[in-house]
Amino acid sequence: MRPTIAVTLLALSACGPATPVDGLPGGTLVIGGDVEVEVSIAETPEARSRGLMGVARMDPDVGMVFLQEEPARIHFWMKDTLIPLSIAFWGPDRRIATILDMELCRTNPCPTYDPEVDWVGALEVNQGFFEEHGVEEGDAVRLER
Repeated sequence: MRPTIAVTLLALSACGPATPVDGLPGGTLVIGGDVEVEVSIAETPEARSRGLMGVARMDPDVGMVFLQEEPARIHFWMKDTLIPLSIAFWGPDRRIATILDMELCRTNPCPTYDPEVDWVGALEVNQGFFEEHGVEEGDAVRLER
């Protein structure tokens, strides 16, 4: 390998995981005190509606956080989402209330995923992330911007 290519690859790997959606605010979601996820933050209705549609790949410790000002029971769906995802919902107490796995859907009608709770925040990550990291319902979450 030529030295310039090796240096470029090393520099890219040192940058850490990228957030999945450019142009959105970013942060770190800490779960249970020791699990960290670099996130894009969907704060606007447009960003929440678009979500991870069209994202073909995410690094292992990267995801998207959806925030609402008031608790509400809103369903998710996977229309035009290219990777299988897991999602955790939390309420005003900042504790995970529900974790769901969601499957790809390319044709209508797509199933919806109901958290069965009012929530103020949700985290989408690669499917299996929560199980791999021992994240469970009841774990506390903290968003650092």
